[in-house]
Amino acid sequence: MLFCRLMPMVFLLSATMLVPPALAAAPEPANVLHNKSNPVEPVQTGRVDSQAFLRGIVAVHLGDDLEAAQAYNTALQADPANMDLLRQAFVRNIMAGNPQAVELARQVDKNIPSRSVVSAMVLGNDAAVRGAWPDAVQYYHRAGADPMAHLILPLLLAWCQQAQGHADAAIESLLHAQTSVLQPFYTLHAGIIAQVAGQSERAGALFEQAQKIMPGYDMLLTRSYAAWLWAHGKQDKARTVIRKLVETDAVLALAGPALQANIAHYPVTSPQAGIARGYVLTAFLLRQQAREQAQQATNPENGAFNQLQFNEAARLMLGFALAMDPTLADARLMLAEIQDDEQHFNAARQTLERVPPQDPLAAVATLRLAVLESANDHPADAIPLLRHLAEQVPGQIIIERELGSALSQTKDWQGAIAAYSRAIDLANAQKRPDWTLLFLRGMAYHEAGDWPHAKADARAALAYAPDDSFLLNFLGYSMAEQHEDLNEAEKLLQKAHALDAQDAAITDSLGWVRVERGDLAGGLPLLEKAAEQTPEDPEVNYHLGEAYWRAGRRTEAVDQWNMALGLHPSPADEALIRAALQKAGVPATTSGAQATPVPAQPAPEQGKHTP
Repeated sequence: MLFCRLMPMVFLLSATMLVPPALAAAPEPANVLHNKSNPVEPVQTGRVDSQAFLRGIVAVHLGDDLEAAQAYNTALQADPANMDLLRQAFVRNIMAGNPQAVELARQVDKNIPSRSVVSAMVLGNDAAVRGAWPDAVQYYHRAGADPMAHLILPLLLAWCQQAQGHADAAIESLLHAQTSVLQPFYTLHAGIIAQVAGQSERAGALFEQAQKIMPGYDMLLTRSYAAWLWAHGKQDKARTVIRKLVETDAVLALAGPALQANIAHYPVTSPQAGIARGYVLTAFLLRQQAREQAQQATNPENGAFNQLQFNEAARLMLGFALAMDPTLADARLMLAEIQDDEQHFNAARQTLERVPPQDPLAAVATLRLAVLESANDHPADAIPLLRHLAEQVPGQIIIERELGSALSQTKDWQGAIAAYSRAIDLANAQKRPDWTLLFLRGMAYHEAGDWPHAKADARAALAYAPDDSFLLNFLGYSMAEQHEDLNEAEKLLQKAHALDAQDAAITDSLGWVRVERGDLAGGLPLLEKAAEQTPEDPEVNYHLGEAYWRAGRRTEAVDQWNMALGLHPSPADEALIRAALQKAGVPATTSGAQATPVPAQPAPEQGKHTP
């Protein structure tokens, strides 16, 4: 988005000033910042509670901000003069939503005056929660001197003005900031301020103005405008506005019924809630900037570090938002997304579980939680969530798709086929056929041993996506497995290889079909290349061993088979490998054979032929 590209980089640098990397080295007791205007003498105490400090580092690494805050608080009690510990404890208490962040902000303000932007915002938020609006204005003004708060400052001050009975001045201040890249959002908040102040007609005009200049659909604007339309007797138009919003996103469509049921309720009814929404907007901008930085990064390590910095800054903003409004589902959904990106599974789960069940976005949170469970190898926990969601919000393709995927993970192929079939029927009824659903159901049929239906789905999918290398590989390799029309199978795999020559699974498939056709000279080099690319794939090693055997290279064949057996193959592949070794008349080596069979643990690259 344009407004994200225009964000000054100093915003990021300031936002992360108080947020050290998650695995920062232990703070040196004497490492205290100096400031010309208010110098602070280095302090050497030697009283660091190393156990609590290390517990805090581990908790940060795991994304457990609550545990990290408690650990750093304990460490700080043992060494209250340690400024590094103070910074760590302060930031983690913000992110954990602990009230203690306010007292720590006062300490930061007192001891680190050159870096008190974040503390000023915490103290301003605390004053706003208490209704001490003049104090809030004073703190926000001080924070606004830094580029970090430059973009959000007009929103903070406008809501403070509204709270003190100066709605007209608040609205005018936002409308005069029209040169800002946040013009659509300033206009939106001006409309909400007008509505909260009882200026209904003006609010409607501002909502309509914001709609015209908004770069896309915005949840807060849509809900606010729909509530306004409903209150003014325009119920049909209000429902249409909500319907158009949810039609833009399959996940958001889950919230459609709840949003319609709550259409008459304004999402923001107080200055505190307005300020919270401003912080969510800031976090969103940081997330967008992070994505752009990641796409433009030439060095993956630098890109990952920048992503961490952006995420930490966004989490600070979300911590501010949740301190103002703990029930704000928008903030929790974004926070869980960041935690998931950082592979903090338990933290993301807890964040999603705290979305209030009566919130219109609760169904979205449930789907996100189910997807999170499946992605982290807990499909059995995802399945009941998805089935309950299907009862709450029937007729949703995305729910049936995710249910099919979760059931596939548990190898309930018939259940997966039924779920994918429902999704396909829904897509066809909506005249939006989706070839990926055919592909997924075809793979489930294949795993269930129903090749005729698997082939039919794969061919139907191929008619929609004739140049998808993954689909071509699936169909071509499956035909080779069935020894069915090897000439056509090779043509399909040749096309897949031409589209993606670096994919080891495709290379292996093409090599294997050539070996099956008797073309050892053409197949063996491809199989050797695939084995080099994925040396720990038992299926690839089995194929290479079979090619060596047919080429008369018996010792090398046995070595490959024993290697494959030691890589925890699937039960079907293990049976093939043991049969091959029996054919060779040699026992499996101790590295491959075990007295008690090891449960199948597919390697990361395994299963690309028939996922």
